[in-house]
Amino acid sequence: MSYLLSKENFTKLGEFIYRKSGISLEVSKHYEKLAKHVDKRASELSLDNFRKYFFKLRFEDKEGLEFQELMNAITVNETYFFREKDQFEVLVNRILPELHKTLPPSKTLRILSSPCSTGEEPYSMILHIVEEGTVVEQRDIEVVGIDIDSTVIKKAELARYSDRAVHAIPKDILARWFKKKSLGYELGDELKGSVDFQVVNIFDKAQMRSLGKFDVIFSRNMLIYFDDASRKEVAMTFYDMLNPGGYVLLGHAEYMSRIVSVFNAKKVDTTLIYQK
Repeated sequence: MSYLLSKENFTKLGEFIYRKSGISLEVSKHYEKLAKHVDKRASELSLDNFRKYFFKLRFEDKEGLEFQELMNAITVNETYFFREKDQFEVLVNRILPELHKTLPPSKTLRILSSPCSTGEEPYSMILHIVEEGTVVEQRDIEVVGIDIDSTVIKKAELARYSDRAVHAIPKDILARWFKKKSLGYELGDELKGSVDFQVVNIFDKAQMRSLGKFDVIFSRNMLIYFDDASRKEVAMTFYDMLNPGGYVLLGHAEYMSRIVSVFNAKKVDTTLIYQK
């Protein structure tokens, strides 16, 4: 099949995406997906070649809406509740109690989920926090979820999930906090809206600064999509966003010590956590 996007122009578009988002694309893995998106958007915008599409993307996209369409097309958002459950257990059994003891009583504990996809990760945090109960009864806890994909943020705000997305939630917890629907489940009114969801590009320094400081940052299975330079930039952004003594948790296949040396690595049972 012939696409408007040539292999040569794939490199040009890929470099533009990298500069704006830090995401590194490979021809062998991403060409067809990107080419189909360019054809779709060019048709919708009545553009008959790649040059016109690229011009619009670079120079006419003042509000960033076209770039947002592009990000929504290429990002991967496969997740489910309680994925890598041991990290949520470390959060409620070790990290939050420790922070609760050391921080002033009036201070809100702030947790960031980046990227949050359709909400499974931050809502998994909420479920563990309310089920554990102790810290949340004594201190305000705020959870913020960010993602570059505006489509998944809208879905996260709806808090409606497939059977597959909730398959790992214990049945009693599922019954307590979710409403069964004809297709899947919906988070109950008690918890829906308990996460502050925002569309944020992690490489936009102004957007990231506007989020404020955090005590815990979950960033699982995102850094594997970046090259070394982008990983280091994100790691230092997280370092700057953390309050002193705060923690970062990464995916099981990601190691902060291979990226930067500014964090102190700790092992809790089988879980690696990184402290500022």
